[in-house]
Amino acid sequence: MGKDAEPAPAPTAWAPPKPAFDGSRPVGVGPNGPLSKAEQAALPGWGEAPAICLVHPQMGENIGATARAMANFGFSELILVKPRDVWPNPKAWALASGAEWPLESAQIVETAEEALAEKTFVIATTGTPRQLDKPLIGPREAVARMREAMAAGEKPVILFGSERSGLDNDLIIGADLLVTFPVDGRFPSLNLAQSVACFCYEWASWSEAKGPPPGWMIEEKVPAPRAAFESFFEHWVADLDETRFFWPEDRKGTMVETMRNAFVRGRFTMNEISLIRGALRSLAGGPRRRALETDAAAQRAKLEAWVKARHDTDRLAWLELQTQGAKVGPGPTNAVYERSIFDADDGVIFVRDEKGQLGAWLVKLSQGRIRTATYQPFAAIERPDAP
Repeated sequence: MGKDAEPAPAPTAWAPPKPAFDGSRPVGVGPNGPLSKAEQAALPGWGEAPAICLVHPQMGENIGATARAMANFGFSELILVKPRDVWPNPKAWALASGAEWPLESAQIVETAEEALAEKTFVIATTGTPRQLDKPLIGPREAVARMREAMAAGEKPVILFGSERSGLDNDLIIGADLLVTFPVDGRFPSLNLAQSVACFCYEWASWSEAKGPPPGWMIEEKVPAPRAAFESFFEHWVADLDETRFFWPEDRKGTMVETMRNAFVRGRFTMNEISLIRGALRSLAGGPRRRALETDAAAQRAKLEAWVKARHDTDRLAWLELQTQGAKVGPGPTNAVYERSIFDADDGVIFVRDEKGQLGAWLVKLSQGRIRTATYQPFAAIERPDAP
């Protein structure tokens, strides 16, 4: 180093960032839209919860993940007994991922005695069998006992040991109860932060009967009036009818009843009914068009067959394509079918007789069959392909 070189500055201890709840960053969604970080932090919590005490935690990452689990399930009091690494630990803040308040208010002590000095009910966690004459319970019962203690005015705490060796025997012996998690005996070792998360979840699950978390109550939607539902369902069935959905025909009644039952259970709102109707119109457009094209092709084939039956003097086939008692006026029997146009009730069949004269049968239809037919000749026109 040259004699004029500046000396290196002394390293400074890491300090956690100051929380800045400026309301600018959406971090969640509530009943009225996105919540800012400030709004989320201001939501009422689940109420009082026991203290979480980590005894000799080694990794800042596990402390941060513990803080995050605590914040998820309504815990705020965190006690750290002589963490191995320097504190504050930037890795803890990184893993907390926004759940800073348990870390910022954490109580740092040198001994477990200090941590328990003001507590009146102590539960210790263990993942290995201990030959002690002490009640060993699961997390659900532990939560029940802690809630009873809090209702009686006690101050409960639950102890979690270090990642390497768990809790010392002295702390196990001094606890009121031992709690263990129902893990597979082939691999009973839980990560420290996961153990805390399991307990915190069990604590919060007791509040499920009260509904969603505070601040997240969503107004119940009012179902659509029954008249609107009936109108929607009639259109639904009609559209499915047009697209030939109901097949075989004899099962239509059962299929309609099944769909109606499902829709009634849905208790749709007016907005939902409008949305479904719009989607149905969009989906039915293509199938409806194809169904109409199929019907038109079948009707065209019937009219052509009627003309051919007259040409071939096939009276039986001719009569099958007419309604009973059909009224058919005079016209050529040896004509050749050219083309036809029609709708549900009326049609025009263009034919050309053996002399090349173009004419048309004006027909009335009933369910695709000819009910009346009147022939109208036109001027003689040569076939386009005539020599």
